[in-house]
Amino acid sequence: MLKALGRGKLPAPGELLRGGGLLFVSSTLVNVGNYAFNIVLGRWLGPAAFADASLMVTLLLLFSFVAAALIMVTSKFVATHYATDGAGSAMLRGQGAALKRWLSRLAWMTGLGFAVVFAGLSPLLRDFFHLASALPLAVLGFGVPVYLAVSVDRGALQGRTRFGRLAASYQAEMWSRLIVAVALLALGLEVNGVVAALLVSLAAALVIARAPAERPGVGETATVPAEERRAVGRFALAAGGALVGQILINNSDVLMVKHFFAAEDAGQYAALALIGRIVFFATWSVVTTLFPIVAQRHARGERHHHLLVNSLGLVGAVSAAIVVAAYAAPEFIVRLLFGAAYLPVAPLVWLYALATAFYALANVIINYRLSAGNKLGSVFAICGGVSQVAALWLFHATLRDVVLIQVVLMAGLFGAVLVWDLMLYRRERAAFSSQHA
Repeated sequence: MLKALGRGKLPAPGELLRGGGLLFVSSTLVNVGNYAFNIVLGRWLGPAAFADASLMVTLLLLFSFVAAALIMVTSKFVATHYATDGAGSAMLRGQGAALKRWLSRLAWMTGLGFAVVFAGLSPLLRDFFHLASALPLAVLGFGVPVYLAVSVDRGALQGRTRFGRLAASYQAEMWSRLIVAVALLALGLEVNGVVAALLVSLAAALVIARAPAERPGVGETATVPAEERRAVGRFALAAGGALVGQILINNSDVLMVKHFFAAEDAGQYAALALIGRIVFFATWSVVTTLFPIVAQRHARGERHHHLLVNSLGLVGAVSAAIVVAAYAAPEFIVRLLFGAAYLPVAPLVWLYALATAFYALANVIINYRLSAGNKLGSVFAICGGVSQVAALWLFHATLRDVVLIQVVLMAGLFGAVLVWDLMLYRRERAAFSSQHA
């Protein structure tokens, strides 16, 4: 597959299936490792200290809307450049390489700006989240530039369907974080050790995603035309909007609970969120594989809606299995993963998984439409995220209320984007029929 891409040819369907399968297996292993990381923290630190450690991870993930936007932008435009074979394809690939270099420089500059702002706000964040020290927050901020830089490299790999190296970068991040965290926790470094492990893991991911350097080819010295920069900017705004919604949906509840509830409750809820989000992370590789393939097919004028149907079926099946398991044995799952100290949230596990399942399905549709150039999904995502923040700010009497609000909102979001997609599909099918009448 890599040789075919090196010549500018699209991989055969079987190669894409194998690449997607590799990424799915790797993502599953990465998710297991990430859960092991959080389980180690939860068991080692106890609910109160785990709430602080989990906050560090969550705050870094707040920047993932920028990181994921960079992945999506790089993936889409690199995939478009590599979708053309034959005359001129080498020059197009050179333009793709130039685009990647430009985005990489932009990522470093943006990341450094975020790091300075985050460090400056660390005393305010310390007080808002009731932390003992602002130092871990300030240090964490300087992991943001690396986080954004590695995202551009991952987007380039995804756009060229180089799923093997993409998977390796995620493996490097997961294993280094887990190993370093265990070592530093054993030395007595609690929250500071968690922050150090996060920074080391991002550096390891960057090394793998960027190496080995490729030989310059035809058009490698090309610059990014102003028109393409504007197109990148427009798409980045849409992708960023969708991802802002994703970040709010995936993380605002943990932050709200950390602010409004006691430390013991916040730690238990952090464990609940990690268990419930198994649905989202177990199915994320479907979106990762779907995005560049749809972008390439759309650029070549090929039909691709069946890929969405297949993806929704796969995500739905995996989600249903996890929700059923969470409903059937919640206490067993909580005790196995985090221990008896977290059992009070066991009755909420299946509800949280259900809310995440609805969002995972909605996210497939939003990203599918983004990959085909339709940006309206971003509006749905932002509305969902803002609605969740507002509802949780107003209604948070119990942890059960927090979870039920998310179930209702995410079911509504999925229903809305599903109706929207069906309307678009009928319109597209009618246009296709009239063109070929």
